[in-house]
Formats: sequence, structure tokens, C-alpha cells
Amino acid sequence: MRILSFGGGVDSSAILAYHLFSVDLNIDHVVFSDTGAESKSTYANVERFKGLCADAGLPFTVVRNARETITEWVTRNGSVPVMAGGPHACSRRFKGEVIAKWVRENFPAEKITYLIGIEANEGDRSERFTKPKNDNAEYAYPLQDLGMTRQDCIDLLEVEGFEVAKSSCVFCPFMSPEEIRDIRKDPEAWETIKLVERRFKAASPVKHQEWISAGKPLIMIRTNGWKDGEGEVTPAKGDVGDHCKIRYRAPNGMWQHDSWKNGIRLFIKKHPTENRILSVPEWESVLDSENAA
Repeated sequence: MRILSFGGGVDSSAILAYHLFSVDLNIDHVVFSDTGAESKSTYANVERFKGLCADAGLPFTVVRNARETITEWVTRNGSVPVMAGGPHACSRRFKGEVIAKWVRENFPAEKITYLIGIEANEGDRSERFTKPKNDNAEYAYPLQDLGMTRQDCIDLLEVEGFEVAKSSCVFCPFMSPEEIRDIRKDPEAWETIKLVERRFKAASPVKHQEWISAGKPLIMIRTNGWKDGEGEVTPAKGDVGDHCKIRYRAPNGMWQHDSWKNGIRLFIKKHPTENRILSVPEWESVLDSENAA
């Protein structure tokens, strides 16, 4: 069974449009994992393609993390979705693992191939996508097989009459200044953004102090392909492959650093004219001043 992991953005929309209107890619099922914090444009695009799939007789299923939304997760923990240089736990927890769980429950005897939207010019797949734990499925990358770049995807969607925005949570730390300007126009989304950073600001010194008060304990983590340069490369005893990364972190619920004090903010891209990373209230002030000018 070939399942398209549909994110609602340009890449997966291009794959689905190509399948529906051009060449059959042998897609048996489309699955969208709703984090609970997608933009209004993404939700609108999901509904549009869901309708097109219904017309074509192609099953389209929306799944969700049964425990909580990504907004509830980050505000409960007082964290941000992804720290700069850290693993994309948000994507794994609220997309990849949710889809994999649903597939295991509904198609336990099927051999599964997931179709993933990674463009031809994006290079190393492992930098964009991490397989869920204990996953034996196969993976296919139609855009890379077809040699389709980002612009090719946009062109294809435009030919079919679709304008598709980038898909991400409304409080994605990696938003560009232009994307932050756009999301500022959505009052409901902006209130969620402010809440996420406010909880992070409050939790950061508390969780760091808890670590200090506990005697600064550290636990060892061994991970394959860790990206942030911390730790050391060590033979992965008992693991598949030659090497893994060893790193150390504070126990769950404690933070080794007061991230807020050290300058971490929700959005990690610098403001182009301020030339520095801004807090959400600072972004709000600057953007509102720009709009008033």
C-alpha cells in the first residue's frame, strides 16, 4: 500500500496534484496529520484536496495526536517547538508517529510505502525527514524521482489553478520575516504565538533553577545522526552502523540552561532592519509601526 503523507503545503500538494491530474503515482491513501496549530490557509488547502480526492475515489484521512495538540504540548511544557540546532521533535511527535500509529492500527498486515515530499534540489533526505521509531515501512520520494524543484512544484500547482502557502504551525520558530508579517494579520493565531513565548519565558528560569537545585544531574543520550555538533562521535556498540553521537542533557523537566536569559526566543530569524532576534512583543511593536507608517 502506497500512502501519501500529506502536509498541506507546496511539496505534498504538488505530488497529489500530479497524481490526480497528470500521471498516476499509484497512491492508495492520503493521510494528513493535524497538529491543531496549522494556518487557516493550510486547513483550507487540506479541505480542497480532500474534496478532490473524494471526487476521484481516493481515500483521504485526517489523523491527530490522541493526547493533545501541539499548542497544548508546548504550553504545558513551557517550551518552544524546536530549539535552534535541535531535533524536530514536534514534526516527529505530531506528524510522523501519529500517521505511523494510525497505519499500523488500520493496515497491520499491509506492506507500507510512504510517499514523502522532498524536492529534487533539497539534497540529503535525512536532513528533512526522520523515520518514526520501530518503523519497517519503505519510503519513496516522488519529487526527487521526477526531478521537481520547488519552482517546478509551484508551477504545476499554478497550472492546475492552486495557490498553496508554505505549511507549518502558526508558531513555527523557523518562520521568515515575511511569514511573521503575514501571520500578524491573523489575530487568533497571533494570540497563540504570544501565549507560547510567554509560557517559555516564564518556564525557562524555573526549569534551569530546578536543575541547579538538584545538583546539576546529566543523563547520557546516544543518537544516530545528531545535528547540533554537541557530544562526541563514538562507536555505536550494538547499533546498526559504524558511529553514533553521544550527548548529555538534563533530566526531563529540568533545563541545563536558562534559554530565555541566553537570548533564545520563539522566532529564530533576525529582523532584517533591526538585525537581531526579536521577542514576539518586539515583533508586534515593529510590525505595527511599519503598518502605521
